[in-house]
Formats: sequence, structure tokens, C-alpha cells
Amino acid sequence: MFRKLLLTLVALIAVVAAVGLTFGPGYLENATNVVVDHEPYAISEDAQALHDTLVVADLHSDTLLWNRDVLARGNRGHVDLPRLQDGNVAIQLFTAVTKVPV
Repeated sequence: MFRKLLLTLVALIAVVAAVGLTFGPGYLENATNVVVDHEPYAISEDAQALHDTLVVADLHSDTLLWNRDVLARGNRGHVDLPRLQDGNVAIQLFTAVTKVPV
């Protein structure tokens, strides 16, 4: 009786963990990495000329945590290849997170 209850509990925990690991990351990213559509910011010619001469580096990205295609412009999150190209980003470090901050 105890063994059957224990096995049922272990199976239930495994199912809950599988569901959480399957759907949890997408839910967390949608909740914490919202992209808000807005009109482009006004950029002066001097600022654009300076930006065009810079080597832009983004030294932290949690993109690898989320299961999505970084080659396509996303509707959530902050880093994908099209937006990196739009921002003239030359160097991008992808990190592996071990904890999601609240």
C-alpha cells in the first residue's frame, strides 16, 4: 500500500515537473520580457553618425534560456538577430542562467 502510494506520488511529481519544464519557460519569458510597440525614437544626425562608427557590444543575453528562433524577429524577449543587426551590434555574449530573478 505504502509503495503504491509512493510510486503514485513520484509519478505525479514527474508529470508536474515535465509540464512545468515544457510550458514554464515560455510563460516566464512572456511575463518578464515584454516588447512594447512604439514609434521609433528621434535620433539626431550627429548621434546616428557616431553610432555608425562604434563597435557595439552587448555583454549579457539570456536568449539561450528560452526555446525560440533567434534568427527570426521575436514578439517577446530582447535579443534576436534582426534586432541586433538593426542596432549595429557587432559582439553579443549569450549567457546561461541558473536562476530567474523576480
